Amino acid sequence: MDTRVAITGVSRTLPEAAIRQSIDNAITLFYDVEASCSRFRSDSEVRQLLLSVGEPVAVSPLLYHPLRFALTIADITAGRFDPAVGRRMEQLGFVVDYQSGRSIASSSVSEDASYRDIELDDEHQTVTLHRPVVIDLGAVAKGFAVDLAALQLQALDGFVIDAGGDIYAGGARPSGEPWRVGIRHPRIPDAMVTTLAISNRAVCTSGDYERRSPVVPDASHIVLPRSGGKTPISATVIAPYAMMADALSTAAMLLQPDEGRALLTDCGAEGLLIMPDLSICYTDEWEVYIDE
Repeated sequence: MDTRVAITGVSRTLPEAAIRQSIDNAITLFYDVEASCSRFRSDSEVRQLLLSVGEPVAVSPLLYHPLRFALTIADITAGRFDPAVGRRMEQLGFVVDYQSGRSIASSSVSEDASYRDIELDDEHQTVTLHRPVVIDLGAVAKGFAVDLAALQLQALDGFVIDAGGDIYAGGARPSGEPWRVGIRHPRIPDAMVTTLAISNRAVCTSGDYERRSPVVPDASHIVLPRSGGKTPISATVIAPYAMMADALSTAAMLLQPDEGRALLTDCGAEGLLIMPDLSICYTDEWEVYIDE
């Protein structure tokens, strides 16, 4: 996933070897999700779908569940969040597999394809591409992996999973207090906007500073809508699970601030949005999580 994953676990009763084994099992899940969901790997499940356009393809739960969630967010946002954005990501130069260093790009792909060209069958757990579509699950797969990892760590008294800005904090610190999570300033290196006190919640941040296009000036890995208007340069979301926070933080980056706040509120999440002029807006219950 081209990111550093760090897991901290604490327990008053389990031996250190058991804690380490739980963490090792959790880390393995990141590799499993990547093998299914990465568009940078020609042998991944999501990439293999392009070989069977027009036909239903049975896929594993590791692909089906995050894709189903991504399509749900696409529906809610009327397509401004769209997992069919992979071809556009390739045009922006995001084509290099971080592990092998090889480039992978698509040919004969519909330029105007959208999430509506992807059909799921919940009963048979199949995916049908009605047109050639490069699916990009970068806004959900990492959060999905964090959630699976969190399930592996439930026997611990407390744990934190940090996957490059996608964080899940379970239980509590050894002191019994909530975990503290700092929110990075989008324009000042090493500065924090605020610090949160979190327990059994996910915190995910998306920002235009995370990855820049190697071929298009001033473009980031978040493909903005063409409708104009000011959208956030950073969005941090607190949600019950990481895939939700991951997707909603990206979706909020694609919406006007009032739309983003409404989306988060409707989904039962809290969020902090930072605008290009560095003004800040947040949802009604955001301040509950600020660490005083």
